[in-house]
Amino acid sequence: MKRYAIKILFTCIVFTLQVTFFIATGNAQGVILKRDLSPAEGLLKPQEKPYRDEICLNGRWDFQPVAIPADWVSGRGIAPDLAMPDPGKWEDTKIKIPSPWNVNEWGGGSKVGKGTDLPYAPSSVYYPSYPASWAHVRMGWLKRSFIIPTAWKGKRLLLHFEAVAGDCVVLVNGKEVGRNMEAYLPFELDITDIVQSGKTNELLVGIRHRKLFDKKNALYSKMSATYPPGSNTSDLIGIWQDVFLEAVPPVSVQTVFAKPFVDRDELDFEIKLSNQSAKTHNVRLSSDIKEWINNASDDPLNGPEINWHLGKTAMQLDPIMVSLKAGETRTIIIKTKVDGKLKLWSPDHPNLYTLVLTSGENQINFDCKTERFGWRSFTIKGKDFLLNGQKIQCFGDLQHPFGPYITSRRFAWAWYKMIKDVGGNAVRPHAQPWPRVYYDLADEMGLMVLDEDALFGSSIALNLEEDITWGRTAQQIEELIQRDRNHPSVIGWSVGNEIFAIELLNKPAPEIAKVWDERMVKLAKLALRLDSTRMLVTSDGDKDLSGNLPVWSKHFGHGLKLDQLPSDINKPIIIGESGATYYGKPRELFPFIGLKAYGTYEQRNEALAIDVYQNVVQMARPLLGYYSPSELCWFGIEHLNLGYHDYSRLPNEHDGIFPGKPYEEGKPGYQYERIPPYVTTFNPGLDPELPLYKPLAMFDALMAALAKDKPAPSEWDHFQDTANWERPTYPQTVYTNALYIGKQDGPLVKLLNDLGLDLAPGKSAPNLIIIDGESVTANDLQQNQKEIETVQQNGGMIWILMAGNEPSKAARKLLPAGLEFFPFKTTAMQSNTNNPAGTFFNLRDLYFSEMAGDKFIIKQVMEGSSISKNSIILEPAKNDWALFSDAPENRKCAQEVLYEHLQRPQSASLIYLPLGKAKLMISTIDYRISNPEMDALWYKLCNSMAIGLNNKKNIKERSTNKKHDLLLDGPVN
Repeated sequence: MKRYAIKILFTCIVFTLQVTFFIATGNAQGVILKRDLSPAEGLLKPQEKPYRDEICLNGRWDFQPVAIPADWVSGRGIAPDLAMPDPGKWEDTKIKIPSPWNVNEWGGGSKVGKGTDLPYAPSSVYYPSYPASWAHVRMGWLKRSFIIPTAWKGKRLLLHFEAVAGDCVVLVNGKEVGRNMEAYLPFELDITDIVQSGKTNELLVGIRHRKLFDKKNALYSKMSATYPPGSNTSDLIGIWQDVFLEAVPPVSVQTVFAKPFVDRDELDFEIKLSNQSAKTHNVRLSSDIKEWINNASDDPLNGPEINWHLGKTAMQLDPIMVSLKAGETRTIIIKTKVDGKLKLWSPDHPNLYTLVLTSGENQINFDCKTERFGWRSFTIKGKDFLLNGQKIQCFGDLQHPFGPYITSRRFAWAWYKMIKDVGGNAVRPHAQPWPRVYYDLADEMGLMVLDEDALFGSSIALNLEEDITWGRTAQQIEELIQRDRNHPSVIGWSVGNEIFAIELLNKPAPEIAKVWDERMVKLAKLALRLDSTRMLVTSDGDKDLSGNLPVWSKHFGHGLKLDQLPSDINKPIIIGESGATYYGKPRELFPFIGLKAYGTYEQRNEALAIDVYQNVVQMARPLLGYYSPSELCWFGIEHLNLGYHDYSRLPNEHDGIFPGKPYEEGKPGYQYERIPPYVTTFNPGLDPELPLYKPLAMFDALMAALAKDKPAPSEWDHFQDTANWERPTYPQTVYTNALYIGKQDGPLVKLLNDLGLDLAPGKSAPNLIIIDGESVTANDLQQNQKEIETVQQNGGMIWILMAGNEPSKAARKLLPAGLEFFPFKTTAMQSNTNNPAGTFFNLRDLYFSEMAGDKFIIKQVMEGSSISKNSIILEPAKNDWALFSDAPENRKCAQEVLYEHLQRPQSASLIYLPLGKAKLMISTIDYRISNPEMDALWYKLCNSMAIGLNNKKNIKERSTNKKHDLLLDGPVN
């Protein structure tokens, strides 16, 4: 414990020393991966490259923070002006695009130089080279230069951003070319007339944080965000996805919308053609449909890497002629019968095709545009979903974007592989549009996607009273559909998530809430109007908005909620989130597994397993169209110690996965400097000592419940009744005559009096001496020397109590040699049943993480050679549920898992040692904490040690007056 405590206490010092070691010896602690951490493709496909060109503008950019003016006032909806960059103030450190400049805050874990603040939290430092000061920058400029190849002469030049977080303005060669505030979706800017071919051109991107546009509402104090904020990404700022410069012919195909109507055997293509030249062109458009062949393997290292080709031609459509005037853009529709020439797309058979559109004139081709699609239809009939005309039930998963790792194709692949392994067929990339790769992989691996915008009601911050909020959300929905409409995996659109939470916490008048609901319905109708191929539109968790949505959707907490399902509707029912995964404390999980709910992280998971099994078997399979537990990928499998295997110490900045390839300019995808341990539950081939994932009971139970033919027997298919624990009968009272030695007006005296110990001296010889080990003086002991010797000789008890400080010099003389005290904070203990006194306590007795006020009942522990296993009565628990229950979702699991993994020397909070014929009891339980829960503990302790009490107080077992928090404490109805 001594070594462990020192490492926690002096993390910063240790870090400084280790940096020197790291530079001298190399990365001896982490794992080097000599593959791409984030495999990625460019915009163009091989078939397009003879006619189109691209340059990836990823790489090292210059960065210049801009200070917010001192007189700017927040909360008015008006952001401060962004001053132009100062030529002499660019940062020395380059930023590696793509990445937000505050990327090391994304994940909310321990930071560089602040490890002692959150010792068990996973590090969120993915880019150690970035200065810590960048994390707090709210405005700034990014700059790079580029050269247009002379071979591109005559083509239109498009600057393509996959996503920029923040309100951004783009300048090329000093001229503004466009603005954008959509944080999650692509935008393009035509810069043809501004750049100079063969010369160096300057690109400037100025960005202001979206929260600078927040507008506080006078009536509803929680409302501020005037934009769809997303989840766990609302604070990001910067260019966080790829940037490309694309060259396209002046006469080109701009967009393609593939519309499969399987029920009528018709395949339509909506094609937008554009003529940006100075003359009319008579365009001949040829269309071939080719098989898209997936060559990817199924192993974690190679499976996520990109490996495909186009196969044989499945269909060849008749060419069409289109006359386009100069400057004209036209949309044309091509319709064709399929006649069995295309294989259906489904989760079991994710068959894909690519439309290859070749355009030209006078037998000379000048453009090629490809679009991948699938031949499938997803429709609604009564209470059922139909895929290709056959009833299908969706069983999926969801995930919050908890950190930069989510931008890697490797982790997307691993998540989807887990869903398929458990028997699932669906996924909801949660609370915002995710990077494009998630929808590509869903197509390829066979998962049905409920595609969601960033109107995340559970953020609570949405300002629904501002028209601009609704306008920006409508724009996002339109751009989301534009991006994702050709994915066969996308079965429907979710235009919001848990908007009910805003109404619940702001408590608007009914007529105001009705207006908000009506505007949500308008968003749903917008989605239906923009996409005629999909009938499924929902606001996830918000029922059906008074009957106006085609499905009924709800989120449930723990337990079987059959009585809350509607029985009078003829539409599919969706339970998009289910279970106590993120909020369930032992008191909620106790009914499932009894006292084991207070046990380890794995034991807690057994309760989640029982809950998910009964929900799938009794509710989802017989009644639902779509069911998802709440984040199987976060709570049903264990967080992984990527690149960290020395549990004798806390992780440090040199643990994790590090790139074994040099950084490359102009390469698509993230090039992380590090992936820390415990930030994820997946290991897509990164650490050879770990599996792809480690299933917990919840995973096993869900897999059994989803078994193809019928639910399989499972050890989690029934409740684990361990609640009938009977406390042994307390021993008869032995110690009734007590003498107290120490500070006479301190908290220990108050506690003893409250418990009913008679401390009045002189009645008879004491057989119990209680000593305040922190305040007792040599004079105190000298005055009571005779009584101490009498107890030692006659076989009484001496109890030395510590609260959290070092023992006094006088107390040291009473303590056995080799007994040491070390700082260590925890809210839970466990009993040692090898010691008879330990049999009187269960984990529920020793659990205090929900206690009001100071819940750290232990501030220090005892170690040393004088302590044997049998001498320990109470010791720190293997877990500390305060690390889970009081922590945000992005780090709670990792903290608890790491805490349990760490190897600690044997330590104790209450021990028994012989002292002559007497019993010497020593405790480090903080007696300064005064409340009913601690009174109950002391009452049980005294009874277990045969100490006589005359207690008149009403001892309560639990005291939980904590104000309910929707995000930490779970849903309410």
